[in-house]
Parts: sequence; C-alpha cells; structure tokens
Amino acid sequence: MTSLDDLLNEGRIEAVEPDVDVAKNKLKEAKRHLASAATIAANDPEGSYSLVYDAARKAVDAHMLANGYRASKSKLGAHEAKARYIEAVIGGAYVADARSFNRMRKQRNRTEYGNWHISPSILDTDSVHAARIVDAVKASVGN
Repeated sequence: MTSLDDLLNEGRIEAVEPDVDVAKNKLKEAKRHLASAATIAANDPEGSYSLVYDAARKAVDAHMLANGYRASKSKLGAHEAKARYIEAVIGGAYVADARSFNRMRKQRNRTEYGNWHISPSILDTDSVHAARIVDAVKASVGN
C-alpha cells in the first residue's frame, strides 16, 4: 500500500499551507452534493453518480487542505493521486470506503467519456461509500 511519504516523494502530492476554512467549505459542498444526488437518482442516475463521486472527491480535497496537502499541479492524474492519498491516510472503519474511491473515479469516467450507464445497485453502494468518506473527513476536520 502506498504511504503519504511515497506520494510526496513521487511528487504526486505537494505540501501547502493548511487551510481549514476552505476545507470546511469543501466539506459543506460535499454534503450538498450527496443531498442533491439523492434527489435526482431515480431520474438521472449518471448525473447523480457524478455528484456522489464529486462529494467524495471534495471530501478528500477537504482532508488534504486541512492537513496541508494538495494533488500536484505539475503531474497528470490529480484524481488518481487523491484516490491514493485517501487510501494512505484514512484507516479504521473507513478503509473499504477509501479503497472504493478509485473504483468510483473509474466508474464516473466511464459515464463522462463513454457510453456507460449506472445501475441502481452501483449508485446505492457508492452513495454509501461516498457518505462514509464525507463522515470520515468530517470527523477529522470538523464541521
């Protein structure tokens, strides 16, 4: 498993000044995305899935910002770097949720760049994972 030090040494993650206020705002956005996703799920599963993924991604961004990190701007694959970051830093009861983030990223890409449809079961499962990622970040960042 990749560690935070590995990501820093590879240049995938950069140290920045921590910004808890911005992190808390990102976390609020993530919570709004989850609520919006639930509202449109039946009529627009792909749009709902994008919101679910964005909720998880913004929660990861919040965790990174609160702890003084961001995905490197000089390397491609910022979302993949965020997936590796969250797996490296969130443990305990949230390990499976953190590991699901990279799969969610790939699913979302299929809907964005291909002709891929999201089933209700995938949407339900990943909505739970995203909500748990948001909860894990909320527990560590506050708000």
